[in-house]
Amino acid sequence: MSDVKIGIGFGLWNYGLPGAETICGYAELAEAVGLDSIWLSDHIVTRNPTLDISCLFAMIAGRTKRLKMGPSVLTLPARHPVHVAKTYATLDYISGGRMIMAVGSGSDLRDLAASGVPPAERGKRLDEGIKILRRLWTESHVTHQGQFYQFEDVTIEPKPRKGSLDIWIGGKSDAILRRVVRLGDGWFPALTSPQEFRRDMDKLIGFGEEYGRSFNPREAGVLLLTHVSEDRENAWRTVAPLLRGLPLPPEEVAARCIVGPAAECVEKLQAFVDAGCVKFVLRPACPPAEVMSQIEQYGTKILPAFAA
Repeated sequence: MSDVKIGIGFGLWNYGLPGAETICGYAELAEAVGLDSIWLSDHIVTRNPTLDISCLFAMIAGRTKRLKMGPSVLTLPARHPVHVAKTYATLDYISGGRMIMAVGSGSDLRDLAASGVPPAERGKRLDEGIKILRRLWTESHVTHQGQFYQFEDVTIEPKPRKGSLDIWIGGKSDAILRRVVRLGDGWFPALTSPQEFRRDMDKLIGFGEEYGRSFNPREAGVLLLTHVSEDRENAWRTVAPLLRGLPLPPEEVAARCIVGPAAECVEKLQAFVDAGCVKFVLRPACPPAEVMSQIEQYGTKILPAFAA
């Protein structure tokens, strides 16, 4: 295979909540057709039914052998980082070292409010939380006296198998890009276009020069709403429920989604590859009954186009 990696993502289940066996079937098929990873969107307070993703990861870990797994992205400020460190170290252990951590400050302020966190604190809490995760995953007898979190002599065992989990950071603002360079191992934007990806990657490289910490351009991936169908108009009708409420005009939404015939979807992904992106998370935008077909098409019609 080439360096291009394609994973699959799931989120708020806008089209209906599938059962546990169905979700496991998605993961097993994704692994069988050669997809690289599975990513679950983290939400605490939702209008639609949703599930705790740490529970889902434990279930999926028991049904797969190779798929890497990660949140897309975990709202870290809404949780105590000691608890997060323990949960994801445990998931890494039971999955055989397949976890990746991706965090953000929280796009839905209701999650923060429900957790008693003032939105104005979320950026600083995120910074402090990332530092705590790294220490707890690599050190023992950790004492921390910070602005938001204080604890003494904390050890987490078992630690992740390869030391600290890679920590990817989601978002696209300049403040977030600076955070990626200062504290992150990777960058994970959503709803972006190839042109925006290239522009922001250039910013990351520039910020890296400012901070004296280089950023590897290959440690970045984009999450894209996806529906592969030879019937282009029907595909867009299927995707429509996920697009309602987005603050973007239709033509800009189209540039940030992978929708339509397989050949066109490959062409759209190639534009991202040409812009320097080699990691993708395709989120099926369709009812649960159609997801298996979408996964099959990702594996048989999209992935082979990027084979060496």
